[in-house]
Amino acid sequence: MIALPSPAVSVLAALDLSRVYPSGEGTVTALAPFTHAFPPGLTAVVGPSGSGKSTLLGLLAGFDTPTTGRVIVDGTDLHALSEAARADFRLANYGFVFQNHNLVTILTALENVEFPLALAGVPPRERRERARALLGEVGLGSRAGHLPSQLSGGEAQRVAVARALARDPRVILADEPTGNLDSRTGERVLDLLLASARAGRTVVLITHDRDVAALADHTLRVRDGVVTPQG
Repeated sequence: MIALPSPAVSVLAALDLSRVYPSGEGTVTALAPFTHAFPPGLTAVVGPSGSGKSTLLGLLAGFDTPTTGRVIVDGTDLHALSEAARADFRLANYGFVFQNHNLVTILTALENVEFPLALAGVPPRERRERARALLGEVGLGSRAGHLPSQLSGGEAQRVAVARALARDPRVILADEPTGNLDSRTGERVLDLLLASARAGRTVVLITHDRDVAALADHTLRVRDGVVTPQG
């Protein structure tokens, strides 16, 4: 068991973390007990489909409940919080980017980026200025008034990155964010995540793409629920 990392070194740690599911008369180990301090920068999580990558990400996010262990985020035991408190904590400390951008279809690009700020009670003028600035940073200032259906896949994914950055999170979790994009568009999205990592955030990225994984600062390999640090 590792000691809790200093927040200056790492804000995210998994301590003896595991997930076991009942299956018929037995159980299935989706994630074997795993201890790891995630350093600032980009950590790629690689492995075949069904290996346990998404289970790991769900536990790190607090979407799923571990069978054993804890997730420590900036000194807070994520799974010791109530469901409501955990949701509030996620909103303040996490950003999420999914393979399918998960934008709210009835909101414009600007309103989608504003959304987590509105949930946090940020005043309308302040959140509008913040959202416009973020869309500018991802190269979509001119698309602020467009609905997701009026954006290309790559544009929508860049809006999703802007939304993930809205509250300046310490941790960004990304699940195959370039999986549905052509290589050139995927590179633009990856560049945004790399820039976030270089700014000192902890970015955990699930990917099947070896070229994407090669750009990461750190790599975890998952196979049959066993997580192994690489390099």
